[in-house]
Amino acid sequence: MLRRILALGAGALLAGALTATPTQAATVTIRTAPASTVDIVYGPVSGAGYCMTHIDPQTIVALYRTTGYVCLRNSGTATPANPLSACAYHEPTRVVVGAFRHPTEALICRYVA
Repeated sequence: MLRRILALGAGALLAGALTATPTQAATVTIRTAPASTVDIVYGPVSGAGYCMTHIDPQTIVALYRTTGYVCLRNSGTATPANPLSACAYHEPTRVVVGAFRHPTEALICRYVA
């Protein structure tokens, strides 16, 4: 008899649990990892390729000075240039994130990896 009462009670609890209204669902926030980046250093001579193509064909080197990115001509004159455009010129299939000055006055381009 005791078994019957316990079995009926357990069955009633199970039936009640199955028909009860579900509790409100919790909101789940999925955070993706930030995109990784890669830095590539372009020296003054390799940077001159951008300057010769887009700024002045008489460019011999491109330097990232404290005053900004410049293209130096044979005559010694400096023409300002856009470092982000130079990064896009060197790696046209990558997304440019930033451009920075290396201590040796080279150009550091940061791309999405």
